[in-house]
Amino acid sequence: MNKVKEKLLKGERPIGTFEETGSQYVVEALGYTGLDYIIIDNEHAPTDIETSSISVKNCELNGMTAFGRAREISRSAVLKLLDVGVQGLIVPYVKTKEECEKLVGWSKYPPIGERGFSTSRKDGFGYKLGLSVADEMKYYNDEVLLIPQCETKDAFDHIEEIAAVKGLDGIFIGPYDLSISLGIPGDFDSDVFVNAVRRIVKAVHDQGKFVIMFAGNNDRVKQAYDLGIDSIAYSLDPAVIIEAYKKIVDDVKKIK
Repeated sequence: MNKVKEKLLKGERPIGTFEETGSQYVVEALGYTGLDYIIIDNEHAPTDIETSSISVKNCELNGMTAFGRAREISRSAVLKLLDVGVQGLIVPYVKTKEECEKLVGWSKYPPIGERGFSTSRKDGFGYKLGLSVADEMKYYNDEVLLIPQCETKDAFDHIEEIAAVKGLDGIFIGPYDLSISLGIPGDFDSDVFVNAVRRIVKAVHDQGKFVIMFAGNNDRVKQAYDLGIDSIAYSLDPAVIIEAYKKIVDDVKKIK
């Protein structure tokens, strides 16, 4: 069962973070924090598919849902993350409805898409679920979330068309790249950015789908929730570690 999907359907707001260090100790430790999910980043982090596979396993052992961010829009990048067992697939730098339709084709089994069938780590190499091929295809079509990112002006300009693509489960807003593409880099308080998020949220919610958004601090979390965001991916594991230790160092230095 995809616990994040279950929470979203109940109207709860699951909390995740980006896993950028590639450290399995960090992934294991995150399992003790109460996080609902981590996003294993194959785009910006120094993470390959073997490391991703181990991270997925550690998520499973610690009760977290494993999402993966694909390194690019390609069949191989999509299939490899799905076959090692991610329960949510984030795809960056999407620009068009047609790209999203390709993603559905690669990510979803028939009759929704045309994903290639193979036993793999995801299903215990064919021994985990005990389902027929047809039932297993339906299971993964239902349980694995496909979520392209809206972080380009092209995607934003066509967000209503993209949100309506059958087989997509939601949209992930990348605020930094979106603000840059809108000509207001990092200005998250501007009317341009706020209204853009409102438009995305409306387009996605009108299709009965979910919106996840990155937030780097609590002020941005509050803003996102006020704008109707369904789930927050809070910061990056190295940033959280740095900030925590900086505070510790500052506090210790004050002790007489």
